[in-house]
Amino acid sequence: AWSIMIIFRIFLVSIGLLFLVMGAVTVFGPNVNNIFIPFSIEGADQSILVRTYAGFILACGYLTIRYVYSSSKVQIGTILIYITSTMMVAKIFGFIYEGFTDFSVATFIVGFIFCISLYTIHKSRKNQISYDL
Repeated sequence: AWSIMIIFRIFLVSIGLLFLVMGAVTVFGPNVNNIFIPFSIEGADQSILVRTYAGFILACGYLTIRYVYSSSKVQIGTILIYITSTMMVAKIFGFIYEGFTDFSVATFIVGFIFCISLYTIHKSRKNQISYDL
């Protein structure tokens, strides 16, 4: 049973590292057309969408590796904050490389408000947790 757990951990770490590389190359590179995208991206609108999705992949890779090596349970609010924050970073790189469109600015504002709201609620709930059992 222990050897199966080791195999699963190796698999999760490998996939997590692959997600990290895939997301980082797409988010931080000047061109989203790379080896990890199986189709050609034409235009700023498609580039912004693909770059934002790559931010999600990057966050999932990080969270997978963190989950494998963490002994504590990760809360859902924390996971959502990591994913939306990484997607906001991807949006910023989208602004740098593809420029601003009405849709990209609107989704950035909504995503930013969403991320701030998650953080605020998460902090308020964390302060309300009673450790007296």
